[in-house]
Amino acid sequence: MEVNENYVINVDTKALKPVQHFQYQTKIVDAKGEYYSMKTCKELLMESCIQHLTTFEGALYAVRKRFGFTKEPPLVIDKANELIVIPTKSPTSHLCSWYFLSHIDVTQTLSSSKQASQIIYFHDQTYLPTSLSRHSLKEKLSKALTVQHDIRK
Repeated sequence: MEVNENYVINVDTKALKPVQHFQYQTKIVDAKGEYYSMKTCKELLMESCIQHLTTFEGALYAVRKRFGFTKEPPLVIDKANELIVIPTKSPTSHLCSWYFLSHIDVTQTLSSSKQASQIIYFHDQTYLPTSLSRHSLKEKLSKALTVQHDIRK
């Protein structure tokens, strides 16, 4: 278990998952490895938003208003680098995991979503299980892809 208390979300970040541990609150899945942090997923995301001159709440509000998403909208941290993050639950929930769209192999994830337990596949051939239902996973990916398409215009 590698600890990284100074971890900064970046283009290599693939996922943030809450953990039940006496000392650590988040498992960070990165293209370069896996790390643990005493900060919550939300705290890490809030810090990243501030670095990109926005707030966590403001970024969620903007996506809700612009796209009309009322439940669990994707979070846009950085438009220039397309840092779009998909929540698995309400963004305010401590049990919410976050997946970074740029790393998700959408085609493989959606084609395999007929399985009983859903899996998020990444471009580097790694994967993570998720508690999302097939319908919920498809819906969240669709929202995030809509936002990504709009950013690329």
